[in-house]
Amino acid sequence: HLARELAFHGSGHSMHVLFWNCMSPKGAGEPKRELDKAIRLEFGSFEGFSELFLSVSGSLEGSGWGILGYESLSGNLVVLQAEKHQDLTVQGTIPLLAVDVWEHAYYLRYQNKRGDYVKAFMEVINWDYVEARYDAVAKQG
Repeated sequence: HLARELAFHGSGHSMHVLFWNCMSPKGAGEPKRELDKAIRLEFGSFEGFSELFLSVSGSLEGSGWGILGYESLSGNLVVLQAEKHQDLTVQGTIPLLAVDVWEHAYYLRYQNKRGDYVKAFMEVINWDYVEARYDAVAKQG
């Protein structure tokens, strides 16, 4: 029981800290430097990444997260869903960017229009923060 509670609440805390740090009123734009290169290599273009991130984040069944992560065994970037805070994750993946798609994050403003909320989230991403996370984990490879 305690291990399950620790996984849920510990992951929830970690994901919320990441979520808040991934946003800035001066956000948006596109990543630069090495993260930009990695996104283009993995997803073909920034637009390709954005479309996938919007689709994956917007289509999660139930509550959870849309994540851009660094898969440490392959060194590749992945876009995935995390149901609740900890389910459907890929072991060894380090989240770099996360959008909270629990209804409490968007319902008052967007009601059931999760896709519109995720599009708005894309306009406040703090790419400097995400890039710093990428640089730190890619060096450890």
